[in-house]
Amino acid sequence: MLYLIDLESVESRYTKQWKTHLPTLLTNSGLEVTVIEGPTDIPDATTPGAFLNFGGTNIYKSAQLEQIAKLFCEGKIKNGDYFLYTDAWNPTVIQLKYMAELLGIQLRIGGMWHAGSYDPQDFLGRLIGDSPWVRNAEMSMYECYDDNFFATDFHIDLFTNTFWNDDRDIDRQRLHSIRKVGWPMEYIETDLEQYKNMAKEDIILFPHRIAPEKQPEVFDYIAEQMPEYQFIKCQELNLTKSDSSPDK
Repeated sequence: MLYLIDLESVESRYTKQWKTHLPTLLTNSGLEVTVIEGPTDIPDATTPGAFLNFGGTNIYKSAQLEQIAKLFCEGKIKNGDYFLYTDAWNPTVIQLKYMAELLGIQLRIGGMWHAGSYDPQDFLGRLIGDSPWVRNAEMSMYECYDDNFFATDFHIDLFTNTFWNDDRDIDRQRLHSIRKVGWPMEYIETDLEQYKNMAKEDIILFPHRIAPEKQPEVFDYIAEQMPEYQFIKCQELNLTKSDSSPDK
């Protein structure tokens, strides 16, 4: 059994697509999938400039933990089961590891890393930085995972160079769990098909969050240099997925 510990769906983010796309993708590959999700009545807005709502995400993750604990209590978790966290920065993985090891159940656990305190442009990096509690928490989560998934070499280097300053600090055994993989975005090709052959307009979009790591000031500078184009920051429009379809 593969247990998918999902990331709450945010209308303006790709997690909206992941909510349905990931279970379908995994099931179509021949896996038996159980999705562990949180409640739908948490705040759906993100904290300004952030990926998630800082309070809401903890409501969501706490509900996921309760479900995981009940599965253990009911004897449904078995040797060989796999838990895939679509956001590795999820403290419930520590409690999952706690239950599995004390009960003697042999699991594998994978986590997809997006960001953390080790990224100076992330909220954790900017507001908390190298505080011991967050760095030790991230390393504890990292050690819980049998597979630590990263999308790029840049991200791997950002992580490893933060936690291990040079080769003398690195126990090579601690790096064996790092996996460089592509993120599951196969749905994009299908979603873009609806825009094929549309008439072009002189519009340049900023499709990112308005956050320091996305460098919106560069977009503003280019807009000043090219006044003949219309420059639009998508997040400022607060559109839903359907609002942005070609027929709108």
